[in-house]
Amino acid sequence: MNEYTLTEFSIFYKRLMVVENCLKTLIITQYTTVFGDNAYNILYRYFHTLDVQRKLKEQIFKNIYLSKKDNNEKLIMSVNKMYLGEILNIFANPVYLKNKKVANIFFPIPTETNNSNFQQKQKALKDFRNCIAHGNEKKYYLERTRMIKGLVFFEKILQCGTVFTFDVLDKISSYRKLSVIEILAIIYDINKSYFKDDKMLIILFDDIALINGYIFKSLPQRWTIIRRKFEMEKQIKENNIKITNVLKENNQMRLNFNNY
Repeated sequence: MNEYTLTEFSIFYKRLMVVENCLKTLIITQYTTVFGDNAYNILYRYFHTLDVQRKLKEQIFKNIYLSKKDNNEKLIMSVNKMYLGEILNIFANPVYLKNKKVANIFFPIPTETNNSNFQQKQKALKDFRNCIAHGNEKKYYLERTRMIKGLVFFEKILQCGTVFTFDVLDKISSYRKLSVIEILAIIYDINKSYFKDDKMLIILFDDIALINGYIFKSLPQRWTIIRRKFEMEKQIKENNIKITNVLKENNQMRLNFNNY
């Protein structure tokens, strides 16, 4: 695996881990909200199936069940032992589907899990995690767009993983190659204070670029981004250009910069 792919994997792996931790936190908090101290007993039916599916000599979830920990400690320990795929599978399990009180409050953005769109995004996220974990470079480049869509979908409904507001993130995930000035305009529109911190600006630029047609190897050089930033600021000042609501519904940009 070349260094560019490895770096790109590390960028997306960090975002995948944020999604995984958000899901784990929600399982603990939302089931506890509905069932209180009985939350662990409700979920143990699912934890038990994981021991069976893993087919390991050591039954991790059974050992937690037999321990002298209280139910809250058992719940936290069990959830933290779950893999991402096992976490995602819970949404198709009766322990979730039949508990409407949990399902109704689980996601920050109300989400129906028993439909094809959710299931496709769920599979894409699992595949993304496995692709990175196993270093499957070929599959990654063949199915990169599909898997990134799955990641962005979960970042949106979980409200985690990015400094951007999620309605904007959903709009900028246009999966086409935006120009440098388009990406800078999006960042400026959201919060112009990011232009005062070059390090933060580069991080945000790369995050947007990687879901809009760029691969790590094709990302613009840092000095190119900063130079364009200064050129953009100069035009804004000299020509009194206002950058607001730069994204239309069809992902076309409301920009009229000279020479861009």
